[in-house]
Amino acid sequence: MSVKLNEMFAANTTTNTTTNNRSLAGTAQLTSIANSVAAELIKKLDEDIENYQEKFEASKTDHNAMDALITEEYDLLSIDVEFIRDLGDEVQTSMLKSQQSKRSRNKNKVMTLDNYKSMMSGAISELLLRQAMGKPKSTLGYRRATGSIEYTAEELEQFKNDQESLKREIRNVQSKKSIMKSKADFDEEDDRWVQLLAAEDSLKALRLGGTSVRTVVVDTTKEQLLEELDGKDINSLKSADMKALLKKLLAAEETAESEELTESEETAEI
Repeated sequence: MSVKLNEMFAANTTTNTTTNNRSLAGTAQLTSIANSVAAELIKKLDEDIENYQEKFEASKTDHNAMDALITEEYDLLSIDVEFIRDLGDEVQTSMLKSQQSKRSRNKNKVMTLDNYKSMMSGAISELLLRQAMGKPKSTLGYRRATGSIEYTAEELEQFKNDQESLKREIRNVQSKKSIMKSKADFDEEDDRWVQLLAAEDSLKALRLGGTSVRTVVVDTTKEQLLEELDGKDINSLKSADMKALLKKLLAAEETAESEELTESEETAEI
Protein backbone atom coordinates (compact mmCIF):
# COMPACT_ATOMS: atom_id res chain seq x y z
CA MET A 1 0.00 0.00 0.00
CA SER A 2 1.42 3.39 -0.96
CA VAL A 3 2.31 6.03 1.61
CA LYS A 4 0.00 8.45 -0.20
CA LEU A 5 -3.06 6.27 0.34
CA ASN A 6 -2.14 5.41 3.93
CA GLU A 7 -1.89 9.11 4.75
CA MET A 8 -5.53 9.54 3.73
CA PHE A 9 -6.69 7.36 6.64
CA ALA A 10 -6.58 7.58 10.40
CA ALA A 11 -4.05 5.34 12.13
CA ASN A 12 -5.24 1.80 12.83
CA THR A 13 -5.91 0.89 16.44
CA THR A 14 -5.64 -2.63 17.82
CA THR A 15 -9.10 -4.14 18.10
CA ASN A 16 -10.36 -7.63 18.63
CA THR A 17 -12.99 -8.68 16.14
CA THR A 18 -15.45 -11.41 16.93
CA THR A 19 -16.92 -13.84 14.46
CA ASN A 20 -20.65 -14.43 14.51
CA ASN A 21 -21.07 -18.21 14.49
CA ARG A 22 -24.74 -17.77 13.72
CA SER A 23 -24.12 -16.16 10.34
CA LEU A 24 -26.83 -16.67 7.78
CA ALA A 25 -26.35 -19.32 5.11
CA GLY A 26 -24.38 -17.91 2.21
CA THR A 27 -22.86 -15.05 4.22
CA ALA A 28 -19.36 -16.53 4.33
CA GLN A 29 -19.31 -17.08 0.55
CA LEU A 30 -20.68 -13.60 -0.10
CA THR A 31 -18.16 -11.99 2.26
CA SER A 32 -15.28 -13.87 0.62
CA ILE A 33 -16.30 -12.61 -2.83
CA ALA A 34 -16.82 -9.06 -1.55
CA ASN A 35 -13.44 -8.98 0.19
CA SER A 36 -11.73 -10.13 -2.99
CA VAL A 37 -13.42 -7.42 -5.08
CA ALA A 38 -12.65 -4.79 -2.43
CA ALA A 39 -8.96 -5.75 -2.48
CA GLU A 40 -8.84 -5.32 -6.28
CA LEU A 41 -10.60 -1.95 -6.13
CA ILE A 42 -8.38 -0.57 -3.37
CA LYS A 43 -5.31 -1.65 -5.32
CA LYS A 44 -6.68 0.17 -8.37
CA LEU A 45 -7.29 3.31 -6.31
CA ASP A 46 -3.81 3.12 -4.82
CA GLU A 47 -2.17 2.94 -8.25
CA ASP A 48 -3.88 6.14 -9.46
CA ILE A 49 -5.00 7.94 -6.31
CA GLU A 50 -4.52 11.42 -7.79
CA ASN A 51 -7.25 10.83 -10.36
CA TYR A 52 -9.51 8.96 -7.94
CA GLN A 53 -9.10 11.33 -5.00
CA GLU A 54 -12.41 13.16 -5.36
CA LYS A 55 -14.48 9.99 -5.68
CA PHE A 56 -12.43 8.26 -3.00
CA GLU A 57 -12.92 11.04 -0.43
CA ALA A 58 -16.66 11.12 -1.11
CA SER A 59 -16.89 7.33 -0.74
CA LYS A 60 -15.63 7.53 2.86
CA THR A 61 -18.69 9.47 4.02
CA ASP A 62 -21.43 8.86 1.44
CA HIS A 63 -22.95 5.42 0.78
CA ASN A 64 -24.12 6.48 -2.69
CA ALA A 65 -20.62 7.65 -3.56
CA MET A 66 -19.19 4.33 -2.42
CA ASP A 67 -21.75 2.40 -4.49
CA ALA A 68 -21.02 4.54 -7.52
CA LEU A 69 -17.26 4.06 -7.19
CA ILE A 70 -17.70 0.29 -7.02
CA THR A 71 -20.14 -0.03 -9.92
CA GLU A 72 -18.09 2.32 -12.08
CA GLU A 73 -14.79 0.56 -11.53
CA TYR A 74 -15.88 -3.09 -11.33
CA ASP A 75 -18.33 -5.15 -13.39
CA LEU A 76 -20.41 -6.75 -10.65
CA LEU A 77 -22.64 -8.35 -13.29
CA SER A 78 -19.73 -10.67 -14.09
CA ILE A 79 -20.09 -12.27 -10.65
CA ASP A 80 -22.28 -15.35 -10.36
CA VAL A 81 -24.88 -14.64 -7.65
CA GLU A 82 -26.99 -17.75 -8.24
CA PHE A 83 -26.04 -19.06 -4.79
CA ILE A 84 -27.80 -16.02 -3.29
CA ARG A 85 -30.96 -16.62 -5.31
CA ASP A 86 -31.06 -20.20 -4.01
CA LEU A 87 -31.29 -18.98 -0.40
CA GLY A 88 -34.88 -17.76 -0.60
CA ASP A 89 -36.52 -14.39 0.02
CA GLU A 90 -36.45 -14.46 3.82
CA VAL A 91 -32.73 -15.20 4.07
CA GLN A 92 -31.92 -12.69 1.33
CA THR A 93 -33.82 -9.93 3.14
CA SER A 94 -32.07 -10.73 6.43
CA MET A 95 -28.67 -10.70 4.71
CA LEU A 96 -29.43 -7.36 3.07
CA LYS A 97 -30.38 -5.78 6.41
CA SER A 98 -27.24 -7.22 7.98
CA GLN A 99 -24.97 -5.70 5.31
CA GLN A 100 -26.73 -2.32 5.54
CA SER A 101 -26.21 -2.36 9.30
CA LYS A 102 -22.53 -3.27 8.81
CA ARG A 103 -22.05 -0.35 6.45
CA SER A 104 -23.68 2.11 8.83
CA ARG A 105 -21.55 0.96 11.76
CA ASN A 106 -18.35 1.25 9.77
CA LYS A 107 -19.28 4.68 8.45
CA ASN A 108 -19.62 5.99 12.02
CA LYS A 109 -16.23 4.65 13.13
CA VAL A 110 -12.84 6.33 12.80
CA MET A 111 -11.99 5.92 9.13
CA THR A 112 -8.93 3.70 9.22
CA LEU A 113 -7.81 1.71 6.19
CA ASP A 114 -9.11 -1.53 7.72
CA ASN A 115 -12.45 0.10 8.42
CA TYR A 116 -12.66 1.42 4.86
CA LYS A 117 -11.98 -2.07 3.49
CA SER A 118 -14.74 -3.46 5.69
CA MET A 119 -17.14 -0.72 4.63
CA MET A 120 -16.38 -1.31 0.95
CA SER A 121 -16.82 -5.07 1.42
CA GLY A 122 -20.22 -4.41 2.99
CA ALA A 123 -21.17 -2.15 0.09
CA ILE A 124 -20.17 -4.78 -2.47
CA SER A 125 -22.13 -7.42 -0.55
CA GLU A 126 -25.22 -5.22 -0.53
CA LEU A 127 -24.94 -4.51 -4.26
CA LEU A 128 -24.57 -8.21 -5.05
CA LEU A 129 -27.57 -9.03 -2.87
CA ARG A 130 -29.65 -6.40 -4.63
CA GLN A 131 -28.45 -7.76 -7.95
CA ALA A 132 -29.63 -11.24 -7.01
CA MET A 133 -32.91 -9.97 -5.57
CA GLY A 134 -33.68 -7.67 -8.49
CA LYS A 135 -33.81 -4.60 -6.21
CA PRO A 136 -31.31 -2.05 -7.54
CA LYS A 137 -30.82 1.24 -5.69
CA SER A 138 -32.18 4.47 -7.16
CA THR A 139 -30.23 5.63 -10.20
CA LEU A 140 -30.39 9.25 -9.03
CA GLY A 141 -28.09 8.56 -6.09
CA TYR A 142 -25.71 6.59 -8.30
CA ARG A 143 -25.44 9.22 -10.99
CA ARG A 144 -24.99 12.07 -8.54
CA ALA A 145 -22.24 10.24 -6.71
CA THR A 146 -20.25 9.36 -9.82
CA GLY A 147 -19.22 12.99 -10.06
CA SER A 148 -21.83 14.21 -12.51
CA ILE A 149 -22.56 17.91 -12.01
CA GLU A 150 -25.31 18.36 -14.56
CA TYR A 151 -28.95 18.00 -13.56
CA THR A 152 -32.06 17.13 -15.51
CA ALA A 153 -35.29 19.05 -14.98
CA GLU A 154 -36.70 16.00 -13.17
CA GLU A 155 -33.74 15.86 -10.76
CA LEU A 156 -33.99 19.57 -9.98
CA GLU A 157 -37.69 19.13 -9.28
CA GLN A 158 -36.92 16.25 -6.91
CA PHE A 159 -34.40 18.37 -5.04
CA LYS A 160 -36.89 21.22 -4.79
CA ASN A 161 -39.43 18.88 -3.22
CA ASP A 162 -36.88 17.29 -0.88
CA GLN A 163 -35.01 20.08 0.89
CA GLU A 164 -32.90 17.70 2.98
CA SER A 165 -31.58 15.99 -0.16
CA LEU A 166 -31.01 19.44 -1.63
CA LYS A 167 -28.87 20.45 1.37
CA ARG A 168 -26.82 17.28 1.04
CA GLU A 169 -26.30 17.85 -2.67
CA ILE A 170 -25.19 21.44 -2.10
CA ARG A 171 -22.67 20.19 0.48
CA ASN A 172 -21.56 17.53 -2.01
CA VAL A 173 -20.88 20.14 -4.69
CA GLN A 174 -19.08 22.37 -2.18
CA SER A 175 -16.93 19.42 -1.15
CA LYS A 176 -15.98 18.83 -4.79
CA LYS A 177 -15.05 22.51 -5.04
CA SER A 178 -12.84 22.30 -1.96
CA ILE A 179 -11.03 19.22 -3.23
CA MET A 180 -10.49 20.74 -6.65
CA LYS A 181 -9.30 24.06 -5.22
CA SER A 182 -6.76 22.30 -2.99
CA LYS A 183 -4.91 20.78 -5.95
CA ALA A 184 -1.64 22.32 -7.09
CA ASP A 185 -2.79 22.68 -10.69
CA PHE A 186 -6.08 24.40 -9.79
CA ASP A 187 -7.30 26.79 -12.47
CA GLU A 188 -10.42 28.95 -12.17
CA GLU A 189 -10.81 28.73 -15.94
CA ASP A 190 -11.11 24.93 -15.78
CA ASP A 191 -14.39 23.77 -17.34
CA ARG A 192 -15.20 21.53 -14.37
CA TRP A 193 -14.73 24.40 -11.91
CA VAL A 194 -17.09 26.56 -13.95
CA GLN A 195 -19.60 23.69 -14.02
CA LEU A 196 -19.35 23.29 -10.24
CA LEU A 197 -20.07 26.98 -9.73
CA ALA A 198 -23.06 26.77 -12.06
CA ALA A 199 -24.33 23.63 -10.31
CA GLU A 200 -24.05 25.28 -6.90
CA ASP A 201 -25.98 28.35 -8.10
CA SER A 202 -28.71 26.16 -9.63
CA LEU A 203 -29.12 24.18 -6.42
CA LYS A 204 -29.12 27.20 -4.11
CA ALA A 205 -31.87 28.76 -6.22
CA LEU A 206 -34.10 25.82 -5.23
CA ARG A 207 -33.89 26.52 -1.49
CA LEU A 208 -37.20 27.43 0.12
CA GLY A 209 -37.73 29.83 3.01
CA GLY A 210 -34.43 31.56 2.51
CA THR A 211 -35.61 34.44 0.37
CA SER A 212 -35.80 37.97 1.74
CA VAL A 213 -38.54 40.47 1.10
CA ARG A 214 -37.45 43.91 -0.01
CA THR A 215 -39.69 46.69 1.29
CA VAL A 216 -39.92 49.87 -0.73
CA VAL A 217 -40.46 52.89 1.50
CA VAL A 218 -41.88 56.04 -0.08
CA ASP A 219 -40.61 59.27 1.45
CA THR A 220 -43.60 61.53 2.18
CA THR A 221 -41.69 64.21 4.08
CA LYS A 222 -42.12 66.77 1.31
CA GLU A 223 -45.87 66.26 1.19
CA GLN A 224 -46.16 66.57 4.98
CA LEU A 225 -44.09 69.75 4.98
CA LEU A 226 -46.25 71.37 2.32
CA GLU A 227 -49.38 70.35 4.20
CA GLU A 228 -48.14 71.88 7.46
CA LEU A 229 -47.09 75.12 5.77
CA ASP A 230 -50.54 75.39 4.22
CA GLY A 231 -49.37 77.90 1.61
CA LYS A 232 -47.24 79.98 4.00
CA ASP A 233 -43.87 81.33 2.85
CA ILE A 234 -41.16 79.44 4.72
CA ASN A 235 -39.06 82.63 4.91
CA SER A 236 -41.80 84.34 6.87
CA LEU A 237 -41.86 81.73 9.65
CA LYS A 238 -40.53 82.67 13.08
CA SER A 239 -37.83 80.58 14.73
CA ALA A 240 -40.24 79.10 17.28
CA ASP A 241 -42.69 78.12 14.51
CA MET A 242 -39.94 76.47 12.47
CA LYS A 243 -38.77 74.44 15.51
CA ALA A 244 -42.34 73.33 16.22
CA LEU A 245 -42.80 72.29 12.58
CA LEU A 246 -39.53 70.33 12.62
CA LYS A 247 -40.49 68.51 15.84
CA LYS A 248 -43.85 67.61 14.33
CA LEU A 249 -42.26 66.18 11.21
CA LEU A 250 -39.72 64.18 13.25
CA ALA A 251 -42.45 62.75 15.46
CA ALA A 252 -44.44 61.69 12.39
CA GLU A 253 -41.33 60.04 10.92
CA GLU A 254 -40.66 58.06 14.14
CA THR A 255 -44.25 56.85 14.17
CA ALA A 256 -43.98 55.68 10.56
CA GLU A 257 -40.71 53.80 11.26
CA SER A 258 -42.29 52.08 14.27
CA GLU A 259 -45.24 50.93 12.18
CA GLU A 260 -42.92 49.61 9.44
CA LEU A 261 -40.90 47.62 12.00
CA THR A 262 -44.05 46.06 13.47
CA GLU A 263 -45.27 45.12 9.99
CA SER A 264 -41.91 43.52 9.12
CA GLU A 265 -41.95 41.43 12.30
CA GLU A 266 -45.47 40.24 11.58
CA THR A 267 -44.48 39.29 8.04
CA ALA A 268 -41.45 37.36 9.28
CA GLU A 269 -43.65 35.30 11.60
CA ILE A 270 -46.03 34.27 8.81
